[in-house]
Amino acid sequence: MSNKEVSYFKIFLLGFGFLSISLLWAIYNSDIPIILQKTYKLSSFVVGWIMNLDNILAILLIPLIGALSDRTVTKIGKRMPYIISSLPLGAILFALIPWIPLVWGINTASLLLTILVIFLMNIAQGIGRGPVISLMPDLVPPEERSPANGIINFMGGLGALIAYFFVGRISAENRPLGFLIVGIIQIIAVLILLIFVKEHKDSIVLKSSEKVSWNESFKNLLNIRDKNLIFLLIAILFWFISFNAIETFYSVYMALESGLDPSVGETLAKTNLGILSLSFMIFSIPSGFIGKKIGRKKAILLGILGMIVTLMGLIILKNINIIRYLFIIGGISWALININSLPMVLDFASLQFQGTYTGFYYFSSQLASIISPPLAGFLADIFKTRFIIFPFSAFFAILALISILEVKEKKADVNFRT
Repeated sequence: MSNKEVSYFKIFLLGFGFLSISLLWAIYNSDIPIILQKTYKLSSFVVGWIMNLDNILAILLIPLIGALSDRTVTKIGKRMPYIISSLPLGAILFALIPWIPLVWGINTASLLLTILVIFLMNIAQGIGRGPVISLMPDLVPPEERSPANGIINFMGGLGALIAYFFVGRISAENRPLGFLIVGIIQIIAVLILLIFVKEHKDSIVLKSSEKVSWNESFKNLLNIRDKNLIFLLIAILFWFISFNAIETFYSVYMALESGLDPSVGETLAKTNLGILSLSFMIFSIPSGFIGKKIGRKKAILLGILGMIVTLMGLIILKNINIIRYLFIIGGISWALININSLPMVLDFASLQFQGTYTGFYYFSSQLASIISPPLAGFLADIFKTRFIIFPFSAFFAILALISILEVKEKKADVNFRT
């Protein structure tokens, strides 16, 4: 498969799946902590662990489903069976969450039911998320994956933009309506994938004559020895710990500790996160071409440095207008990191193990999601302020910088053929 045969239109359509996932998680991460703390009056530490239910499931499911999908062969492809059987169910469960306290009242039974629905929703989302992302390397040769990932993340940024500027504002006033809109968009996105992405026609993996056994799939899943890959996965762990603390607690901090009216503080926080998402979206496609031009490691290093500058600025500066510019820098930096990190992981994999190595990437990112919210919440309870999330995030961004410097980049195979 040559570069000329890469269908960026197909990648754009594939991006609708990532758009719906990013939209759902943006609303989930900003609104669920508020529901749990404002409605059920839970501590930051407890909220952090409840938010971890999805991450614990994801860290188990995404690598496992990635390895399973590498070996799966059906009439509709390797990844599609997992996508169409799980994401629509997850969307329906997500839409039900804000109805629970309205229907059941605010009591222990209502809280337990909310946690159960969150638990089931995240099983469904955990099954579907990895295969959606694995479709990208299935469709694109290695040397084009950074630009392709840029397109997908452009769509993901658009999803987050929709979340923070539109659906998030609706949700701040009417959570059931906001959550319903998110669920409907994800179901539509799955239909787009099913109709327009035909794996047996479009996938370079299914066109390959090489097959992979179950034993090989799980051997690769459980046996990582490459020092460079290990340091890369550690760096991914650290920068997601840094980012997740801000994503989880920034809206709560602005709503409850900024000195503003809670709804005004929440709206302002979502606006700033929306600015970050907009700059991420605008810079996602250029980030892919930058990674292709100067190398993925160098692009990621630039992103981490920008992330550190952003976080240090949030610690020092108080002016609302200046802070908005910091979120622009943060969005550009996060694009440089995110667009090039998954392709950098996949460079260590052979063609037949793209789902497995996608699972490695998500293992690190989801492990960060397990560690970050409760740890940041615990520190917020200890120091009696959520402002601690800013130095906390800066510290882990610096650790990510140190870790990525230890990685010797493996170049994409420009002579790739099927």
